Amino acid sequence: MRRTFPRIAFVAALVASAACSSSDPNRSGLLEPYRVSLPQGNYVTRDMLDQVRNGMTRDQVRLALGSPLLNHVFHTDRWDYVFRLQHPNRRAELRRVTILFNDDRVASIEADDLPQRDDPNDPTLPGYRPSTADARK
Repeated sequence: MRRTFPRIAFVAALVASAACSSSDPNRSGLLEPYRVSLPQGNYVTRDMLDQVRNGMTRDQVRLALGSPLLNHVFHTDRWDYVFRLQHPNRRAELRRVTILFNDDRVASIEADDLPQRDDPNDPTLPGYRPSTADARK
């Protein structure tokens, strides 16, 4: 009995640690810190950006998209809206929108691929909760 108890305890500990393991074979997941999704910047959708047209003033753009994340000191005619989401698994999503002004009016708009509207399946949406299958990627 004395010899079987340590063996049973060892097998139970081994099974418990295997249950906590991640999909990465080099990491056990047992003693890793908790990581949260970290959104940073301006979340912009295609619907929001479609409200911005050439010839609009800075105030009109600010009303449609909010204040830009970056105001360039040397490029005052350029507004950058940048959104970055750092996932707990260290994967990152990055989206950019650049508005260029000429005489305080919108001259051009450059944008990455944006979601049409707030989509609960969009991984960069603030408050997005990945499914367990997505979290393992």
